[in-house]
Amino acid sequence: MFGTLLKKLFDFKKPTPLVDMELISATEKLKAANAAIGQQNFFLAVNYCSDLVSAQSQDPDVYISYGYALLNLGRFADAKYILTTATSLTPQSADAFYMLGKACVELQEPDAAEQAWSTCYALSHEIEALFCDFCLLLFSRGKLGQAIDLMNLGIKKYPLNADIHFFLGNLYSEKADYANAVTAYAKSLRLNPESAYLLSNYATALSQTGDLTLASELSLRASQIAPESASIFSNYLLGMQYSALFTNAEKFAAHLEYARKFESPVLSHWGNYKNNLALGKKIRIGYVSGDFRNHSLIFFIAPILANHNKSKFEVYGYYNYPLPDAETLRVKKFCDVWVTCHDMSDDALEARIRADEVDILIDLSGHTGHNRLQTFARKPAPIQMTWLGYQASTGLSAIDYRITEEALDPTGSSESFHSEKLVRLPSSGTFSPLPDSPLVNELPALGGAAFTFACFNNPSKITDQAIKLWSQILIAAPTSRLMIGNATPALIEKLSSQFSQLKVAPNRLVFQPKVGIREYLQLHHQVDLALDTFPYNGGTTSLHSLWMGVPIIVLEGDTALSKVGASIMNGLGLKQFCCMSPQNYVDTAVYFSNHLPELNAVRLLLREQMAVLMEWLARNVTAFLESALEDCWGKYRQNRIGDAQAPK
Repeated sequence: MFGTLLKKLFDFKKPTPLVDMELISATEKLKAANAAIGQQNFFLAVNYCSDLVSAQSQDPDVYISYGYALLNLGRFADAKYILTTATSLTPQSADAFYMLGKACVELQEPDAAEQAWSTCYALSHEIEALFCDFCLLLFSRGKLGQAIDLMNLGIKKYPLNADIHFFLGNLYSEKADYANAVTAYAKSLRLNPESAYLLSNYATALSQTGDLTLASELSLRASQIAPESASIFSNYLLGMQYSALFTNAEKFAAHLEYARKFESPVLSHWGNYKNNLALGKKIRIGYVSGDFRNHSLIFFIAPILANHNKSKFEVYGYYNYPLPDAETLRVKKFCDVWVTCHDMSDDALEARIRADEVDILIDLSGHTGHNRLQTFARKPAPIQMTWLGYQASTGLSAIDYRITEEALDPTGSSESFHSEKLVRLPSSGTFSPLPDSPLVNELPALGGAAFTFACFNNPSKITDQAIKLWSQILIAAPTSRLMIGNATPALIEKLSSQFSQLKVAPNRLVFQPKVGIREYLQLHHQVDLALDTFPYNGGTTSLHSLWMGVPIIVLEGDTALSKVGASIMNGLGLKQFCCMSPQNYVDTAVYFSNHLPELNAVRLLLREQMAVLMEWLARNVTAFLESALEDCWGKYRQNRIGDAQAPK
């Protein structure tokens, strides 16, 4: 960490001293060492300090200067030894413990680093850089709570340090506490208005709290400030998916621009594969994601990994997130080989995948967080695909296929908006509900409660168009109410104002804060009917709703993102909840609010229907996928063999 935060060092040659250093005092020699450090001549400083240590100096300042110079030369093991001595000579020196922690981080000794920095913090709060450095270490060790406490204390001490506010925002974002993240980012932005990464992360948090307009502005500004950043560009592309302001053609053009900027420079990496082409050999599949953890992806990918036919396939998991959890350990068991790759460069990960001789590499992120699209751009595997995490094209030519289904991407409807070929499975998604979920209850409205519509989708999906239709529904069903989940103070203020302008009184709205998964499922006991968002439909949220017996009114659009709801509902035989026009959406919602027994009958059967469907999907979607993978591999194999046999 130390070497990446400071300036790269120059390769100084040891100068010839103008005086005989043996003849000057230890005090003068230490002054000369510190002067050399001031001139960034760390080689000379090390020589002076080494002479003093050889002379058995017990001056702690000698060891502190020596350790500092060694750190800057990248001699971390030597620095650790010298700085350990420094801390024994002067156990009250916060500087010595701070630098010792840096040496331990570079040596990948996190226990020792945490101990050193904890001591440093206990001794003094005057080392401003400690706060961000220690924060990164605590985060890497899964200690988010401690890191947040540290950053809050850092803000009290250094309120004008933009980085501390920024780091605090990042920590809150990792906890999906986007309301607090937005507050932290806003403070940081006032101190550092031109930070591209701050603008980009701030935009992401704003979109998660429903402020799509400002999010779009900041995301665009970030990409303009740092046009060389692939991750910032990906954040911008992801934000476009939530917006109804861009056409499909405009969205696709932006994705192609991403490829032009970030794929074109690495085309020379393509090719030169050494994969085994023997007939009947096991096909090696590699799945790449930062979401093999407590994340919505797990509900969809775990059944696939658990059901793979290991007699035909070897499964490699490439995990691109620093922290494992219980879900990580669960899915890891389904893989033949597991690689934690968050700290690998794109070139290093490319080399690892090539060494593993993965035949088919599958991206599960698209342009969402913790993706490795820059590795995919280097094409480390002969066949590359994208699936599940991003319901649109990546824009990369290096990714050969996007896995989908006819219901989401009808033949002829979306090929022109994809750089990938579309592999359409009979069904392309699975779902594994939470074990020991709350039981389904009877329709709440039958017990006398006000009829309750609900939307628990990510606030970033709540568009102005959706609010307009929801208002019409509430006006047409005057005794009903609307429950909205993941509510923050900013979202409550924003939506209350919008609904009020559309003649919906505040007492018709029920806002629920973000809660844990079990409490979230329990909220469905208060809900009679769910309302889907558009054009970006719900996914995991919709399946949870159905598992809890709550059907969803869905509005089908013209993209895969806007066909997810209809695909799910049609798969359960619930076509009566699928709508093809805004007016149909309103009318259908109002109809079911007035036909309670009919709605209750659907509710009481949904859990059983879902259970049957999920079991079928876990088994059959895996089989559909494996068949497609075998077909793609077979075509590639024949082409390679044909090329090898062709006359030269």
